[in-house]
Amino acid sequence: MPNYSVPAFATFIENLRDHFSMERPETEHWEGVRRILETLCADDKMRTKSRDWPAKRGVELELHHDIDYKFFVGALIRQPRHRANVHDHAHTWTVYGVLDGEERTHVYKRLDDGSAAGKAELKLLTESAAPTGHVDIVPPWVPHSEWGIGERSVAITVRSQRPGGYAQNRFNLETGETNNNHRGLKLIPTAV
Repeated sequence: MPNYSVPAFATFIENLRDHFSMERPETEHWEGVRRILETLCADDKMRTKSRDWPAKRGVELELHHDIDYKFFVGALIRQPRHRANVHDHAHTWTVYGVLDGEERTHVYKRLDDGSAAGKAELKLLTESAAPTGHVDIVPPWVPHSEWGIGERSVAITVRSQRPGGYAQNRFNLETGETNNNHRGLKLIPTAV
């Protein structure tokens, strides 16, 4: 396993590996991942380290990809007043924690049955504040969007698999069009 310079991140990865080694029902498993990520998002040294990371649209920093359990840990550094497109993560689970800054999370429900290719009808279910330390679970196929509030925000993601190898859906709220050609963000390996 790599040598991490931030002790809380090394502990975080050890705790995730222990957690992933145990068989649990899916929802219980991801609730456990949420609790582990909440601890990391409360760590001041991790927050300080993240302030060195550049903010770039279309990029996710690859902090850890576990070869044994296949989970992926990334960082999204949001530029001022960032607005993510409405999207899903296909069949994968994602736990998303705000390490620094403030965001707003928008979660949608798909009202149609998905039978019309390239079309979707969405309804906003919730819009909620996501301040520093807030952690959400994003189940498979759930349309959502994150908006940066203020000058900069940093979020840590724990994903059930490394992004990029599968199609994700993007949704246009104005036209109702969907596009499943998106393969995720550009990944940049980054030392912690």
